[in-house]
Amino acid sequence: MTRDADAEPDGHRDAGPAAPDEDPSLRHASRRGVLAVGATGLLAGCLVTSEEESVDGDAAGQTDDEDGGGGSDADGGDSGSNAGSGEDGADDAPDEVGPDGSGLLVTEATVLDVTKSGGRTTVEARLTVENAGRFEYGTVEFRIDAYATPAGSDEREAVGFEYVTERFSPDNRFDGSRSRRFTAEITFPSRRSNARADPGSYAVDAAVRRAEPL
Repeated sequence: MTRDADAEPDGHRDAGPAAPDEDPSLRHASRRGVLAVGATGLLAGCLVTSEEESVDGDAAGQTDDEDGGGGSDADGGDSGSNAGSGEDGADDAPDEVGPDGSGLLVTEATVLDVTKSGGRTTVEARLTVENAGRFEYGTVEFRIDAYATPAGSDEREAVGFEYVTERFSPDNRFDGSRSRRFTAEITFPSRRSNARADPGSYAVDAAVRRAEPL
């Protein structure tokens, strides 16, 4: 068997010279086109796989959202929006309100009388209190401090204090319709002060310590 002189070393034949009417560049273009189509097919397969994974992932995410989402109003998703509200939408009154949030203001504190007996001194004071808050109160506690004020001096010497609690009934609750006046007594050992038993020799301060709404 004789070997064809035109055969390639690897056993493939050369395509031979181009036909007279054939453009040699077309033959190379045709081979490049086959390679390009093959590569495009591979890429297309990758893209399809990627798109399918993306679609599957989106579908899973939508399922999760539908199964475990926030829920609608009917499902209770907005159940916390009206928490702590009464039937009329107003906030329920707490059991107790701190001094800063009570809205109770001591607008005046006056010494009415001072007496000494049995080694003890008693200062009688009157407080004027205004309710500028949004709650109506049934119980209010004050702290009242008494000071000796030496004649001819602006100094004040603390001599004693008392806690005073005032209670109101539902028919006479402490609301914002008017100011209230309270009287209180502060008693302390007379040795704490050398001031005379005179209202002009003492002064008092008062502050709200606790308030319980009705």
